[in-house]
Amino acid sequence: MIIEYKTGTEHIDWDQLCNLYEDVGLVGQFGKKRDYAAIQAAFLASSKVVTAWNGSELIGGGRLLSDGVCYGTVFDVGVFPKYRRQGIATEIFKELLRDKQNLCIYLTSSFEAEDVYKKQGFKRHKNAFAKYPYASEYLIDN
Repeated sequence: MIIEYKTGTEHIDWDQLCNLYEDVGLVGQFGKKRDYAAIQAAFLASSKVVTAWNGSELIGGGRLLSDGVCYGTVFDVGVFPKYRRQGIATEIFKELLRDKQNLCIYLTSSFEAEDVYKKQGFKRHKNAFAKYPYASEYLIDN
């Protein structure tokens, strides 16, 4: 199997992308709701999008939001379960962060992916806060 990584949105099959994020439960609450319009709008508004392909099958993706000068935030790095543990998320990260070494990069990890992010050189932030428009298991009330 040869995996191809593509940058940009012009080649995305939006149905396949929605299937991915419905399956892995990312893109806020829009993946599980299969909100096609919201997922497409979010990806089109991103600074950088990377997708992973096995032939014509979209098998993974991720995106970066950034001002290009100071900060960037990685969102929605997801890979279909049957393709995990093959280095695909690692390659998506490499492509997302290519030429971005000058930026402070942030991300919010899913519970099961913390080790993946640590392998990419990410460290826990001592003082991070978040405000969501919906209830989330990632927010701590105190």
